[in-house]
Amino acid sequence: MTNKKSILIRGLLIGTLLLPAGSALADDAKHDGDHHWRKNEKNGHHGRGEKHSYKQNVHHENRGHHNKPEIRQDFKDVHNARNEVKQDRGELRGDYQELRKDRAELRRDIRNGASKQEILKDRQEIRDDFKEIRKDRTELQQDQTRLDAARRELKSDLRK
Repeated sequence: MTNKKSILIRGLLIGTLLLPAGSALADDAKHDGDHHWRKNEKNGHHGRGEKHSYKQNVHHENRGHHNKPEIRQDFKDVHNARNEVKQDRGELRGDYQELRKDRAELRRDIRNGASKQEILKDRQEIRDDFKEIRKDRTELQQDQTRLDAARRELKSDLRK
């Protein structure tokens, strides 16, 4: 019995020690999409000393467009739309907090035996909170649509 236990423990110990070594024994030539990674060769990316060729690199063709007034305005539009979406999300978050607070107040009033008028007032506040949430959701959706349109406009202007 002791012999079997010791063999099992030794096997587990050897396995845990060999597991990290498995990655070191892996294949040298790894293929990641279009890039070929090899041990002693360049990896397909520009090194520090290499000269960049911007003529064929599409990411560098549109440099300097931000000086054009149309592009600057598009950047401003995207920035303003982002801020509007951010504000709408904050308002929506606040409305949900208000709803939670009003629901807790209603539960507390019911537990404490408040008057019918007080309970009706609390329920009306909850209905008003739902209306406010619905209004803020539609406003958020409209602002997100505006943000998407502004981003598409900027993208299309940068491609010109």
